[in-house]
Amino acid sequence: MDRQAWARLEARSAEPNAFMSPHFVLPALAHLDAGASAVLMWIERDAGGLKELAGVGVFRYSLGTRAFPWPHLTAYQSEHTYLGGLLIDAEAVLPIVEAIQAFLSRRSCFWKGLELPKVHTSGPLAEAITALSSQRSQPVQLLGPQERSMLTLANCGEALLRDTLGKKLNEINRCMRRLEEMGRVSWHCLREGIPAESIEDFLRLEHLGWKGESGTSMRSTPAGEAFFRDMVARFDGDHHRALFTELRIDGRAVASTCNFVSGNMGFAFKVGWDPELRKLGPGMLNEVEFIRHVRLHCPDLQSFDSGASADSFINRLWPDRRALGLLLMPSSRLASCALTVTQRLRESRQARRPNSEIDAIITEVKA
Repeated sequence: MDRQAWARLEARSAEPNAFMSPHFVLPALAHLDAGASAVLMWIERDAGGLKELAGVGVFRYSLGTRAFPWPHLTAYQSEHTYLGGLLIDAEAVLPIVEAIQAFLSRRSCFWKGLELPKVHTSGPLAEAITALSSQRSQPVQLLGPQERSMLTLANCGEALLRDTLGKKLNEINRCMRRLEEMGRVSWHCLREGIPAESIEDFLRLEHLGWKGESGTSMRSTPAGEAFFRDMVARFDGDHHRALFTELRIDGRAVASTCNFVSGNMGFAFKVGWDPELRKLGPGMLNEVEFIRHVRLHCPDLQSFDSGASADSFINRLWPDRRALGLLLMPSSRLASCALTVTQRLRESRQARRPNSEIDAIITEVKA
């Protein structure tokens, strides 16, 4: 395995994805899922007589799931993976998908398809898989599309804040002024080498809040902290692809975010803030300053993926959206039939499910 070739492929991938980077996957396998088996799909093509890496996928074996009741490969997802899929050279998306289909379609191949969670539903990968599967009369299935908040950097600035926050921006500015009464407030975007102090500040701040109390912060387990430090060091060491933001009072960090760069996109990872300042919203203030200044600090990036859940406060700040879903790609007629049967069962159960909104209205009237 050539890690440098993997990183170079990431830089020219049809779909930028920091969570498919060797700098993320390898630390996750080493620390978060130590001892777990994984399958590395390594696809090369001829480039002027030399072999060039053109596709990478990382999978786990599955004998079958409720969504795909047939032996298949499911894309590796760590507990901190927010975007799935494959890394495929932007100039060879369809040929690589065809090569994967051909490999899985061999009679000797035990696995009869792919399960790809958290895939961009209208991205080049999903479009190529859908087109090829339709040609082979083995249609793919797409389950549970969900919106993911995005940020287009060309639109960032004060005008975007006014549009997205409206009158709430006045309240946020008042919180900033109250914070300034406590000391000198400064905002920082760190890309040219992440200082050890900033890594320590992030780990401290993220662990202070509810994540520390619930045991989900990076510092909650030795494995989680080791993963985080290893991953940040790898991204930072590869053309400074780690990106931290900090809000400080008199030089002391009170809010921090950790992000990564892949291709021409940024990917938000984790946030932390001082809970003692909760009423002033230091985490929100940090994000607002990011929108104000990101174009200056990240002229090489086009957009940011929030990685946020549907209930995150970031959805109010980042107005753009894209859909992610679970993509099921069969590679045999039997597997395709199995997917069709499960789909019909799902649809049948949904048709029999009572309408909760109507039930609620009836209950309210009766009361």
